[in-house]
Amino acid sequence: MNQQVIDWPEDLMPGHFRGLDHLRSVSARARNVAGLVSRHGVLQALSGFDPLLAGTIPINLDIDGSDLDILCHCPDPDAFADHAQAAFYHHDDFSLHRRPATQNVGPAIIIRFVLGDLPIEIFATDTPSECQFGFRHMLVEARLIYLLGPQLSEEIRKMKWAGVKTEPAFASLLALGGDPYLVLDEMYDLGPVALKSRVGRFII
Repeated sequence: MNQQVIDWPEDLMPGHFRGLDHLRSVSARARNVAGLVSRHGVLQALSGFDPLLAGTIPINLDIDGSDLDILCHCPDPDAFADHAQAAFYHHDDFSLHRRPATQNVGPAIIIRFVLGDLPIEIFATDTPSECQFGFRHMLVEARLIYLLGPQLSEEIRKMKWAGVKTEPAFASLLALGGDPYLVLDEMYDLGPVALKSRVGRFII
């Protein structure tokens, strides 16, 4: 492991992103999302599967139409699918999809539905939630913004509006090279000095 991750401030550590409290301090939209998710008991319904929020909303990188990602740990995919079907089938635009394993991620169950105007995607695999790419990428992205400043957020949003996904946007702006998803994951264990050294600066 490289420089210890404990060098990060508490609000950039994994535990800070558990539950809904963090969302209430991120942005007006994030506060509304927290209220909506709380009123509908979404995390409570998933409590047996270690649900973690991920994606752009928890780190204030969302744009209009961005969904809320929820990562879950499901050692028994069939049991999870049955539970999620029963818990969420009544919501608008509900769908449940079993995705085969990819090169880097095992088989997954993907559930989508809409609460009000908020699209939600639940991504469940047999990998513990904190170890999933989606959560690790989000932490690295939050730390990069902390190190490089809010202008990085602005440029990421511009690229997202142009249709670029979040990880490729970071990789492009920071000239990271390689597969954006793997490169960001490899940076997860870097402390502040090592991470800043790894990316240097970004050029607009």
